[in-house]
Amino acid sequence: MVKRSLQASPNGIQQAKRAFALKGWTQANLAGEVNLKTRQPIWPFFTGQPIDRQILLEICSVLELDWHEIAVDPPAELPESGGLVRASLPDIDALVQQVRSQRRDKAIFQERFRTIA
Repeated sequence: MVKRSLQASPNGIQQAKRAFALKGWTQANLAGEVNLKTRQPIWPFFTGQPIDRQILLEICSVLELDWHEIAVDPPAELPESGGLVRASLPDIDALVQQVRSQRRDKAIFQERFRTIA
């Protein structure tokens, strides 16, 4: 069974601190990037305390780190949990094109309607 929490290794903490420093963010900025309402889980991450595995995965993703290299004894694989793992998100370029197409159709309709009225 997979643990619900993970913690960063001492070496992983150093990697994360370097990546965090390069971003120039505060802990509040990092919490916002991870879609957390507070920065409460950020400090435990940087001190090697266990945190929810999804939060650790998101922090690593935002800092562009491989969570397998950051976590202490990472599990070989994680079950699908419907969490926030970025790998499961749809292709952003396809979504942008779809939204642009829909907005363009609406703009054309509005322009035609204005000329009739």
